[in-house]
Amino acid sequence: MQLTSSFKLVFLKQMLRGFLLSDASSNSMSFHERKNAIKLSADAAIAFARGRTRWSQGLITNLSKNEKNKEILKSLLGREYDNLRKPCGNSLKIPRSKKILRRCLRMCSRRKKAGRAQHICKSILAKALAKKRIQVLKKLVPGGESMDGFSLLDETLDYAMSLKAQVDVMRRLLKTSKASLNIK
Repeated sequence: MQLTSSFKLVFLKQMLRGFLLSDASSNSMSFHERKNAIKLSADAAIAFARGRTRWSQGLITNLSKNEKNKEILKSLLGREYDNLRKPCGNSLKIPRSKKILRRCLRMCSRRKKAGRAQHICKSILAKALAKKRIQVLKKLVPGGESMDGFSLLDETLDYAMSLKAQVDVMRRLLKTSKASLNIK
């Protein structure tokens, strides 16, 4: 699964707009203020470029808790700010996930017949590990606290791919800026 180059282009445009709006290149900013301005621009840009997903809405909601960020986000995202703050409907992939769950349950019931006692111990351990991992994912993915297990996995995959694209664009931007500094 790979995100398109149009996603990366929209992300780059929005991130550069965020740099201009937050005045991230200002010499009067401290290192931490500049870092926060760059992070805000990158986060808002990735949420804007991805559109209405639960993690992007959760990210914008988390960023909007700070009043200073809220004003920058409103000017950066425009009308899309309100759309990204609205709650998103259910994921379209839930029925497919339920099919997978049913298939797994059928396999488990077959295994129960083979070794019931051993299977129960393994099943309890597997459920405990799965619950623990889901709790960790809910903390990592923006807006993950309000998601169920099926949509959480779907949103996590989408979020990870978007972050990968964000890193790729930022690396290219860094290479370009280094090359332009070497030319001068």
